[in-house]
Amino acid sequence: MLQQLLDDLRGYFEAKSSLTTQEQELWNRLKKADYPILDLQDDDLAQKGFDFRRITDEQMRQLARQMTADYCKEDYWERLENTADELQLPRYPRCPACGHNGVVLDETKGVMHCEICDQTWHEDLYVLAEFPDDTTYFEENDIGYPSFGSEDNGARYVPEYDYIQQFEQDPPANAYFKPMQWPESQPYLFLDEPHESTDALCEPINDEKGRADFGKQAVWVPMCNLKN
Repeated sequence: MLQQLLDDLRGYFEAKSSLTTQEQELWNRLKKADYPILDLQDDDLAQKGFDFRRITDEQMRQLARQMTADYCKEDYWERLENTADELQLPRYPRCPACGHNGVVLDETKGVMHCEICDQTWHEDLYVLAEFPDDTTYFEENDIGYPSFGSEDNGARYVPEYDYIQQFEQDPPANAYFKPMQWPESQPYLFLDEPHESTDALCEPINDEKGRADFGKQAVWVPMCNLKN
């Protein structure tokens, strides 16, 4: 019943073309609302012989809080994980360092974090893997994108996750790149006379796969050279 009410309210706000200030505040709160598992109702107590007519709203809230606390003390977390897996809900990838599922998103730092081994990595950053790294594995498995600006003809831009998983170590600090798409890529294009030495490290994305994924006029930009 409570879930249906929340769904109906979400549908009501989503269908409105404009919201008042108060409605917008309520809608923001509603979008962050929890998903109830059970509804505690007067009839539940009545079926167990309790006189719900003399039970106050505050007593009902106290009972609901205590039942929630007790439920979480039992096998809630194990059942939550098992049921979610049965429904094939999407998971974060396993930790590239230790292989465990204890991965969470640290929104304050913008990184994925393994609570088991403390490994961290970025979802949207790439690493330029080149000599002395052996990039054969990435090329054979079509992971990442080729670099044509490196002196190593086997160099590839690969996701940080795959780099850590393959080499079992963090990438060098100066090897991080971000694919910048148009129009954000505009300041990094056509750098025939770089104003900074790091400008020369920018590389247009010209391979077929890269252009398909990031579009035309996209550029690999070293993190040290991101312009504000």
